[in-house]
Amino acid sequence: MNDTKTAKKLYIVSALGAAFLLFLQFVLHLSTPFMRDDLWYATNLVTGEKISSLGDIIESQVWHYFNWGGRSINHALLQAVLATGELGAAILNTLAAFVLGIAICSCAKTKNPLHFLLAEACIVAFNASIFFSMFWESGSVNYLYSSSWILFYMAVVLNALDLAVVPGESGTKKALSKAEIFKIFWIIPLSLIAGWSTENMGPSCFVLTVATIIFLFIKKKKVPVFLFEGAVFTLLGSVLMILAPGNFVRNQFVEKTDLRTLIDSRLDSFLLSNCEFLFPTFLFAITILCIQIFIYKNVKIRDMALFMFAVMAECAMMLSPAYPQRASFGIMCVLIAYMISALKKIVTDREKKGMLVCVVCTSSMYIYAVTKIITDIVYTPY
Repeated sequence: MNDTKTAKKLYIVSALGAAFLLFLQFVLHLSTPFMRDDLWYATNLVTGEKISSLGDIIESQVWHYFNWGGRSINHALLQAVLATGELGAAILNTLAAFVLGIAICSCAKTKNPLHFLLAEACIVAFNASIFFSMFWESGSVNYLYSSSWILFYMAVVLNALDLAVVPGESGTKKALSKAEIFKIFWIIPLSLIAGWSTENMGPSCFVLTVATIIFLFIKKKKVPVFLFEGAVFTLLGSVLMILAPGNFVRNQFVEKTDLRTLIDSRLDSFLLSNCEFLFPTFLFAITILCIQIFIYKNVKIRDMALFMFAVMAECAMMLSPAYPQRASFGIMCVLIAYMISALKKIVTDREKKGMLVCVVCTSSMYIYAVTKIITDIVYTPY
């Protein structure tokens, strides 16, 4: 009975806390007008007229793909969101933040409402550029929105990876369930848009999928069909994005430098990211990893995969000609998923002490996140 009452209180507190945090985000969205790239993407890129139909978006993205860049999925969605107006965009952006919290918890494989609140708070608290990754519309769709479908795809792959540690006969053949048959179809669009997301996260999804296939084959001698589909379509999405003719056209406007200067520039960007943009997130994550290794002496396969995915995606950014603060958003979300997954195990193993740690972490992150958003509302950063 007491457990039931405690669970209800936990749900109520978490729901109210998340609602208030999302409400503050909605207010900041409303106070942020369309600006910079938004004004361009709000038009048909061919005719210059305001977006008024799906045909305008398709025409724009065909032109964009061959003349400016390969993030066709992101920018098509961006144009659709911009077409709803500032109020419509504010509502959709707030909903996107809510969905991202669910996606993080899906990767962490938890349904604890306190973990959801922690995820929502950490998205803001650890964010190196809250305004340009969440509230500037072009940044919001490129990072806030796209991180959700990347994490949902990762959750599917990680669930398959969990099978490697489940006792059972290797290579045992079983009839596919209806859900598994359905997954064979819906994994195709999900994996395609995950690969066709951003230049570092898309290829990282492909590598994660291939690593899972190899690991499952070694452990179980059996690999689900949908993983092979995931590998093919994440690779296809990444290739379509990275090798878009528009990328080569745009690169002509980038100042040419010698190889040594180029390497120094990439290394500086990489170090700046790790020592500034992602330093707090990686610090917390590495601390938790050390606790898992040296105190609990046990790291779940899911946790290690999440942590290594973040490291891989971060290293991939060395290939990028520029590394703005907002580009660290996706990696931050993966690290948050790792921390919540690890924290879930700590709470399970040390129920009372673990719960206290979870409450303290959630409270501190929540207070900081609320303060951060209110500060941006009062002191508009544009």
